[in-house]
Amino acid sequence: YQRRVRGEQEKNIIICNYYRSPSANTSLFTQKLENFLVKLNRHKNKIILFMGDSNIDLVDYSSSDHCTAFIDKMTEHGFAQLISRPTRITDHSATLIDHIFTNSCHNVTRSGIISDSDMSDHLATFICLLTNHAKVAKKLNSENSSTTPSRVINSDTIETFKSKIELVDWNFVLDHDDADQKLTTFLHKYEQLYNECFPLKSKNRSKRSVKKPWIFEWLECACHRKNLLYHKFIKFPSPENKSKYLKMKKFCEKHVKRSKDEYHTKYFERYHTNSKKQWQMINQLLNRSKKKKKKKKKKKKKK
Repeated sequence: YQRRVRGEQEKNIIICNYYRSPSANTSLFTQKLENFLVKLNRHKNKIILFMGDSNIDLVDYSSSDHCTAFIDKMTEHGFAQLISRPTRITDHSATLIDHIFTNSCHNVTRSGIISDSDMSDHLATFICLLTNHAKVAKKLNSENSSTTPSRVINSDTIETFKSKIELVDWNFVLDHDDADQKLTTFLHKYEQLYNECFPLKSKNRSKRSVKKPWIFEWLECACHRKNLLYHKFIKFPSPENKSKYLKMKKFCEKHVKRSKDEYHTKYFERYHTNSKKQWQMINQLLNRSKKKKKKKKKKKKKK
């Protein structure tokens, strides 16, 4: 599956999604993937993301020929893998089978896995891209609340970093005979320049917490406990931890559904003579917003 995303004054992004069944031929999958990568060469100046579940465990890179061939094909076409932790964890295994590849690492501000989500037996993967420096900086500056350290990464600081890297005479790395010492010396200088160009600064970031009216205090505590049990199972996978988490998850899902149904039933009973309030709730349940309606009206006027 392939999707192209366009934005005003932003670099185009091509998002490709793939899936390989565990029983499918791995060599055939890699061959088809290479054919597709060849077709994408004409879009190499765009940001391209490859993401999906290949059922190829990248933890086995050094021991699996299929895994090595898969990574080598992606690397050959200029794609780097961004997920480094296992994405499917059970009480007896931990595998990295959900991947995100990109050809534009310098546009990536953050990537990783979301361990808070228990919607699937796979951990969710995510990536944050910097496509429009001005808009992203404006958005971050508008947010406020708890202070967290972050690096200032924009077009100016990136250009400064590139300039400083180019001015360095790297021959001093070769003064050492030991390969490990050479790497340590190189990384020390690289980190020094990186910290100079992208210093850590305290930034106010707001935590958006939308209070759901049907989540009572005791139920919120139960959901929090469920999340703690999930984290414990992910960190220390065992049949005992899995059983405790699943038991709490079943309890929370049951009572959240019951509480939500009771809330909406009482709401419609309370406003059974007020059609405006009823439609407000219906639009909210259907995820309809006023902004979307305004955009549709503007498009119709332009036509």
